[in-house]
Amino acid sequence: MFDIVSVISKHTAFLEDNLKALNPNQKKSIGCAFAKFYFLLPNVSECLEEHLKIKITEEQFINDFKNNNLQYFRNLLKNYDAETDPYSEDFVELEPMEINILSGLENCAFCLEEPQINMSNFLLVIDILDYYEDFSDNPEYWNKLLEEEIQFQKEIAERLSNGENLDENIYYERYKNVPFDEI
Repeated sequence: MFDIVSVISKHTAFLEDNLKALNPNQKKSIGCAFAKFYFLLPNVSECLEEHLKIKITEEQFINDFKNNNLQYFRNLLKNYDAETDPYSEDFVELEPMEINILSGLENCAFCLEEPQINMSNFLLVIDILDYYEDFSDNPEYWNKLLEEEIQFQKEIAERLSNGENLDENIYYERYKNVPFDEI
């Protein structure tokens, strides 16, 4: 089986090197592509409603992202972080997938402002696939996806470093039939 631990440091350095000089259109295409991926994960709307107290569809999020209109979402994330007290009696620890959903959409919301976040989107996909590998009844399936994802990301990063924009549907198309709800 593919061992992600043995390659993650080298892969991270590769991404860092190839994603350091992105133009604004590339950053936007990355954010849009990954937002569509995060909305494939189970219970995204419920997670956002429960933790950020917002009802938002994928379509609305993507449209607001494309129109640079996510300040309300960034504010909700900041308020959530500020109001979360892990020592309070009513503190509810997030499930791992809820953390991934919130982190991923936060990455998208801030990807135009903070350059290192673009690399974080790529690494979060790896983390999500690794999580599924660790906790599913079919780790071989997820391990194969993980191995393929590393190569896929290398190809994408090389294309981005050559000035191409990322197709905003690339991650949606790649993962739309993956059973993320089966864990």
